[in-house]
Amino acid sequence: MNNNRLGCFTTSGIAAAILTVLVVLGVGLLRGGAMFSPGALNARSGVPLGGVASHAETGGQCKACHAPFWGSDTMADRCAACHTDVAAQWQDPSTLHGVLRQYTADLACRNCHPDHRGPDASLTDMTNVRFPHESLGFSLASHQHNADGSPFGCNDCHTGGYIQFDQTVCQTCHMQIDAAYMQVHAQDFGSDCLACHDGVETYGRGFDHNAYVFPLTGKHAGQPCGLCHLNARSVADLQSAPQDCHSCHAEDDFHQGRFGTDCGICHTPEGWTPASFDHSLSAFPLVGKHADAACEDCHINNVFQGAPQDCYSCHQKDDKHNGQYGADCAACHTPAGWLPASVNHNLFAFKLEGKHADVACENCHINNVFQGTPQDCYSCHQKDDKHNGQYGTDCAACHAPAGWLPATFDHNLSIFPLTGAHVGLDCTRCHVNNVFQGTPASCAGCHADPVFHAGLFGADCAQCHTTSNWYAPYNGLHPNTCDGPCINHEGASCRDCHTVNLSTFTCLKCHDSNNPGDGDDD
Repeated sequence: MNNNRLGCFTTSGIAAAILTVLVVLGVGLLRGGAMFSPGALNARSGVPLGGVASHAETGGQCKACHAPFWGSDTMADRCAACHTDVAAQWQDPSTLHGVLRQYTADLACRNCHPDHRGPDASLTDMTNVRFPHESLGFSLASHQHNADGSPFGCNDCHTGGYIQFDQTVCQTCHMQIDAAYMQVHAQDFGSDCLACHDGVETYGRGFDHNAYVFPLTGKHAGQPCGLCHLNARSVADLQSAPQDCHSCHAEDDFHQGRFGTDCGICHTPEGWTPASFDHSLSAFPLVGKHADAACEDCHINNVFQGAPQDCYSCHQKDDKHNGQYGADCAACHTPAGWLPASVNHNLFAFKLEGKHADVACENCHINNVFQGTPQDCYSCHQKDDKHNGQYGTDCAACHAPAGWLPATFDHNLSIFPLTGAHVGLDCTRCHVNNVFQGTPASCAGCHADPVFHAGLFGADCAQCHTTSNWYAPYNGLHPNTCDGPCINHEGASCRDCHTVNLSTFTCLKCHDSNNPGDGDDD
């Protein structure tokens, strides 16, 4: 058994391998590392950077670009040491290299700028690089193939180098797709394609206006863009295009502004006619029979502004009442039809209350005659007068529309107000057999002269009596006919002094002529 083995390797084999590596490294160092190079460096001369004008002038010093694996810096760091302008762009996201560093952190310099491909090879090659074009504001989503169907390449658009872009390339390519459209499009919107386009449009099918606030329908669908987007040269110009009808169609306004500027109330993009109008938005909503009327029935000769809104202006010819009830048709009729008709009698001088509320119209309005219908009770209720006219024709003095009974009479409205003891009397005490007309109003008419008076005091009962108490003694004032006040006559009856009538008197019943004063002390 060989004790000089290390695992599956022999000591002599390991020593031979190490010696071989050392020999190769030595030879490589003696030849400047050229034996490890994949090819010649680019020799195109440019602005001197880091002391050299081209990569080839580094003299084959690999360490000028390649950092050793045991170091902390990278190959990109050594690129930036010479290309200081690129290092500055890394700090600015608005620059090309700033965008690349922000969105593609794993993208190294050599991915886009390979070398060792010969002295005349290009130092920029992005054939195998997925460049984040969207990050620069223009997507390649719709630019996958040329007009001839071949795949897009960077140099198809960047003909003067990757950094440069000439927008005439857009027009050249799209003229091959649709020359007529491009001529009109360039005339309407100019040649600054990037001012409006960001590459996300679906080319080949036109611009999808329906995806925006103002979809193109009806007559709008076939119109040239420039009609609405006049002299638009940017997205802001496109977005500022008016979206109301009148801004574009003021010159087409047949109504000359009489109906305002909102054309969409009546018209649609399908065309000016047929037009429809939502009358419920106006001061005169169309309901009932009006909803079926033709526009020209009310708007004669297409005159809309100032069309009458009252009934009679249109329906005078239909007035079967011949103006008897005035011009306010709506007092009885509705737009649903002339019949059935109803009238709010409370709007008139004669309100329907009580029993009147249930009376059929024809009971008062004979032969459908309304104008001049009497408003007093007796004109209609003479036939119902059980008093046969004894109390006059003012039924309302006692009766109410609620019914003939109960009836009330305010005697204070008559020539004989009821006071005192008269207030509580039953009507029949004075109005015998319900006879009211001609009932006497004097006291003597009801109260016969009592025997006690013996006809001495006349028929004017009120000289001594009141309605409050018929039997109360006279409390009135007596004329002072004595030398002094007439006193101590309490208990004397009227007839003791007034032996003939009330206007004369005598003292002789109690006092003789010889003793006029004796009676004063009695």
